[in-house]
Amino acid sequence: MDTNGKILFEEAQLFRVKWLWILIVLCIVSSTGITVGLAILEKEKPHEAIVALAIVVPIEAIILYLFYITKLETAITSEGIYYRWRPFQRKGWFIPKVDIETAVLRDGPALSYGHHWVPGYGWVNNTGPGKGIQLKLRNGKKIFLGTQIPTPLQTALEKITTVLQKV
Repeated sequence: MDTNGKILFEEAQLFRVKWLWILIVLCIVSSTGITVGLAILEKEKPHEAIVALAIVVPIEAIILYLFYITKLETAITSEGIYYRWRPFQRKGWFIPKVDIETAVLRDGPALSYGHHWVPGYGWVNNTGPGKGIQLKLRNGKKIFLGTQIPTPLQTALEKITTVLQKV
């Protein structure tokens, strides 16, 4: 990730929540199994099942691969905070340190992963359960950045801003 300033903290988080992976794999296995089962029962039209499998299996493989390689990259520099979702964003977002009104170390929203909006948290960016930094910007926007290693993140934020609070 292209950043400006001295790097104080870097993290790359992958989606590695067991129950989520179990759910994804079960969906893939069940849809493939149902299609194969129907093909066996319908002996007159096996070519339809083969066409369905030829369409569904590659799509499911692509989705599985994207879940596997997707990661949230976060960097805190002397200039501010950078974050992006790889491979979907090349550049990502930048929050200048002067735009941060408050920063609070807190637990992330329950069962809420990815990039989306959650009431009380604003825009949430996380890959699993755990802690993160709740930012409130001077323009009123809220951004939550999840982390697997909260202590180094907190230390880096304390170096660039004096607004870090503990809940």
